[in-house]
Amino acid sequence: MEPSSQELKAAYLREQLEMASKASRALEQSFAALGGKRSPPRRKGPATEEKLEVLTARFARLADILTQKVFRALDAAEFADEGSFLDRLNRMEKRAVIPSAKLWRDIRDIRNQIAHEYALKSLAPLQRAVMAHCPDLFEAVARVRSYVQRKKLTGP
Repeated sequence: MEPSSQELKAAYLREQLEMASKASRALEQSFAALGGKRSPPRRKGPATEEKLEVLTARFARLADILTQKVFRALDAAEFADEGSFLDRLNRMEKRAVIPSAKLWRDIRDIRNQIAHEYALKSLAPLQRAVMAHCPDLFEAVARVRSYVQRKKLTGP
């Protein structure tokens, strides 16, 4: 017997949550390697710069997975209309998956800056923003997992 549409959506949501969890663990390792604080280390040598580079790449990856994969899969599992990126963020805020759509617009802007970092004269402001918002991404992964479990969207 073929799986139902809802079963397929639940399976896809499970896959995306697992991908987000793996990306979150990788970002948590990078964040911890830099002291686990909301600001970069004051002393920067080549090793620290390399750690910051890895951190920013992992931050961008997790932000993308959440906004482009997990949040979309969650909408699909609950039969929400696709709409715009802002519509998706507003739905996530309503579900209490994220605390604020505005905060996540800022995170998206940081992610876009990372993608175009060659255009920046100084990476220090971007690195500070990434460090400041890493805990927001960790929190989002935990909140979306909690929401999905509470609503039983990935099955029993």
